[in-house]
Amino acid sequence: MKIRFFLTSLLLATTALGAGADVRYTTKTGASSATVTTTNWVKGKRQRMEMVTDMGTMKTKTVTLTMCDLRQSVTLDTDLKIYYVMPFGDGGGKAEGGQGTGTITNLYTVKDLGTEMVAQLKAHHWMVTTQTKTTGCAGNTDTTSKVEVWTAPVPVLNCPEAAAYSQPTCKIKFVEQGDVKGMRAAYNGMPVKMITYQGNQQTSVMEFVDYSTAALADNLFAPPSDYKKVTATEFQTQQQQKMMEQFKVPGQ
Repeated sequence: MKIRFFLTSLLLATTALGAGADVRYTTKTGASSATVTTTNWVKGKRQRMEMVTDMGTMKTKTVTLTMCDLRQSVTLDTDLKIYYVMPFGDGGGKAEGGQGTGTITNLYTVKDLGTEMVAQLKAHHWMVTTQTKTTGCAGNTDTTSKVEVWTAPVPVLNCPEAAAYSQPTCKIKFVEQGDVKGMRAAYNGMPVKMITYQGNQQTSVMEFVDYSTAALADNLFAPPSDYKKVTATEFQTQQQQKMMEQFKVPGQ
């Protein structure tokens, strides 16, 4: 789904920037097919992201822990109490099964549109156009996206290591070209508003909901002790079974 790809791209951009103290913030993204509410907790070199996708008749929740100090991410299912671990691409971990390699190359063009007040924060306004080419096990594609973004000087996770990661069967390398400096300036802080475009047509709008700098508990950023570690394949299978049960017609 396009909205999920957009949010993943946003996460990769923001995790490469920012610094510091404990922070929690929530954003809401609306598109024609779904509404996504995302809450992020950041503490040191770790981030917890809870993404709730509401598609009307179906609602799903995804919880991901980015653990930069361990060079890995963890995906949790809070209903099934299971999780799986995905190492970053150069983290020394070995992915499951036969592993291929792929490259994602982003070419940036950036316009600086000045500063504005958004969500009671002084935000910098940018237009970022990205041409993305993929090769190898990442697929062979060539697409262009345009994002209008307002960023405020609020800390986000500092984790450039996350830009290279392993999928179960594909080790992906990220390459940045063009106005990389401008792109980093555009995402230097927390996006408090973001509009994505297909051509000149808006496809989704993300808006800031709330923000807190209260101290965060360490146990938010690690799998609970009573959760079971599984493989990515086992995780997906159990999630599919859960969804089938959730939408099963009573009496059948």
